[in-house]
Amino acid sequence: MKARKQILHAARWIALALSTHTLALAALAQSPLPDSFNPGANEPVFSLAVQVDGKILVGGYFTTLGGQSRNYIGRLNADGTLDPSFNPSAGGVVYPSVYSLALQADGKIVVGGVFTGLGGQSRNYIGRLNADGTLDTSFNPGASNYVSSLAVQADGRILVGGGFTTLGGQSRTNIGRLNADGTLDTVFNPGADNSVLSLAVQADGKILAGGNFTTLGGQNRNHIGRLNADGTLDTSFNPGADGPAVSLAVQADGKILIGGNFTTLGGQSRTNVGRLDNTGPATQSLTFDGSTVTWTRGGTSPEVWRTTFEYSPDGTAWTSLGAGIRIPGGWQLTGLTLPTSTSFRARGDTVGGSADGSSWFVETILRQSLAISDTLYSANGQFEFRAGGPAGQVVVIEASTDLRAWAPLQTNTLGAAPLSFSDPQATLFPTRFYRLRSGP
Repeated sequence: MKARKQILHAARWIALALSTHTLALAALAQSPLPDSFNPGANEPVFSLAVQVDGKILVGGYFTTLGGQSRNYIGRLNADGTLDPSFNPSAGGVVYPSVYSLALQADGKIVVGGVFTGLGGQSRNYIGRLNADGTLDTSFNPGASNYVSSLAVQADGRILVGGGFTTLGGQSRTNIGRLNADGTLDTVFNPGADNSVLSLAVQADGKILAGGNFTTLGGQNRNHIGRLNADGTLDTSFNPGADGPAVSLAVQADGKILIGGNFTTLGGQSRTNVGRLDNTGPATQSLTFDGSTVTWTRGGTSPEVWRTTFEYSPDGTAWTSLGAGIRIPGGWQLTGLTLPTSTSFRARGDTVGGSADGSSWFVETILRQSLAISDTLYSANGQFEFRAGGPAGQVVVIEASTDLRAWAPLQTNTLGAAPLSFSDPQATLFPTRFYRLRSGP
C-alpha cells in the first residue's frame, strides 16, 4: 500500500505541475499576486470542489486544515476560513488519503480515496456525504481497493476509476459505474488492465479514460482511450501515449488536454503535456422563445453536470434565473416572462484533471440581436425607425436601393434605450432599404 501511495502521489505532482504551468501562462500578462486566502494544510491537497454557495471542499493527505484538525477532508468558507460545521473525517488504513471529490446536483458529495472509514462509519474506498458533512447512510457500494477518480454524469450516474477489482460487490477491474443510489450499473463493465487515474465525459455521453493501463475494453489502448456511453470501446479513438496519462480535461471546443508522464502522444513527441484534436464537432446552442431558455449540448463538448441560467437587459449586469433542468440533449428553464430581446448566459460545471480533482465552468451567451422597430414615414417626408440591440454595441445604419450595394448612413453606440433614426433624404429615392450591422 505504501509503494502504491507513493506512485499515486508522484502522479499527482505531475498533474499539479501541469496545472500550475497552465495557470502561469494564462496569467502572465497581469502577473497577479495571491490574495488573502491562506488556510494552509500540513500535507498535500489532491482534490478541490467549489459548491454552489461558494464554499470549497478539500481532500488530500493532510490532518490539519485552516489550523485545526481535519482528517483528509474538510471544507473552507469562500474567504478561506475553516467551516467548523463540516468535519466528516476519513481514515481506517495506514496511509489514508482522499483523492477525489465529486459534487452532485443535489449538493451531496461523493468521496473516493484510500480509506475504510468515512463519517465515523465503515466505508471501503468510496462513500457519500450529505451537504452538511454527515454520512449518507443509504450509499455504500464499496470497492476492494483505492478509488482515484470520480465523475458524476448529467443523469446522476457516477463513474469510478482506480485500482480495484470489485465495486458494488461485483467484479469490476479498475473502472465501473454506479447508479445514483449507489447500486452497480450492471451493463457498464469495460475493464482496464491497470489503474484508471482520470475520467472525463463528453456531451454525447462518451467517456475519456487515462491512467496506467495498456488495455481497455479488452483491446490495446496505451494509457488513454475512450468508451461509448454503454461502456463498450470506441474503436475510432486510439491516440496512445508511451507513459501514464494522469490528467484529462475537455475544452469547450472539444479538444482534449492531457497531462502525465510521457514523451510521445499520438505518435508524436510531446513531453508530459499535450492536446488532441477530437474526432467530431463540439456542438452547442442557446435559444429563447419568450418563455423557455434551452441550452443544447452535444458531440465532443465537455459534459456538464450542473447548470445555471442568467439574464441581462444590457449584456453587462447579470441576474440569476436559477438552475437548469436536465432534458434530452441539454438543459432547460421554463416559465419565464422576459422580452425576447433579453441577453442570456448559460454556465455549466465540468470536472477533469488528475483524480478529477479540478473543476471549472463552460458558458454560452445569447446576446440581443440587432433589430429595427417602430418604423414611421412622417408627413414631412422623413423615414424614421428605432434601432435596438445590446447596450454598448457599435451599430452601423446602412441604406440600399437594390439590396446589393449598401452605403453607411450613421454609426452609433447603442445605449440602454433604442436609438432613434430619421432619414431626411428618403423622399429622393423611389425605393430605399435599411439595415443594421455590427460595427465598426
